[in-house]
Amino acid sequence: MSWVFADAISKMNFLNNKDKLGSSFILLFALGYLNATFDIPIDRMIAVEIFTARTLPIFLSIITIAICLVQIFMPARGAADETLSVAVAGFQWKPCFLLTGLMLLYGLTFNFFGFLVATFLFLFIGFAILKEKRFLLSAAVSGGVAVFMWAILTQMFDIFLDSGDLYRLLVGA
Repeated sequence: MSWVFADAISKMNFLNNKDKLGSSFILLFALGYLNATFDIPIDRMIAVEIFTARTLPIFLSIITIAICLVQIFMPARGAADETLSVAVAGFQWKPCFLLTGLMLLYGLTFNFFGFLVATFLFLFIGFAILKEKRFLLSAAVSGGVAVFMWAILTQMFDIFLDSGDLYRLLVGA
């Protein structure tokens, strides 16, 4: 049985095809995301409703899983497909790792800075990592996106976003 599986994988050109390997990583992420969606608490009063806090995450993860499975099991586009080693040869790894570290830092400092300040700093520093030279424009876009998202999340969806320990320290609230 394992020989049949190994033969099928070799015919799919799995490890040498960047699309199939990338879809596999996204599939693993989507499976983990689907598992995490069941930890989202649901109010008992609305548990019988069609749409709850879990509906959209479950739908997104199922759609992602289906698309990844189609991508993985479809035949490769041809022998001239770009291999994984050729595909990653020209990547700029430094900005990738810096942005990944910035996301980690954003998550760690979110409680201290609060949503508005942490999101502004995340976006502004992200623009700087991506070598945007127009700092005034970067600051305006970062501030606008942060305020827009804050307004949508708090005013439209009535989601509580913590103002952060820094705000409470400065204001004394």
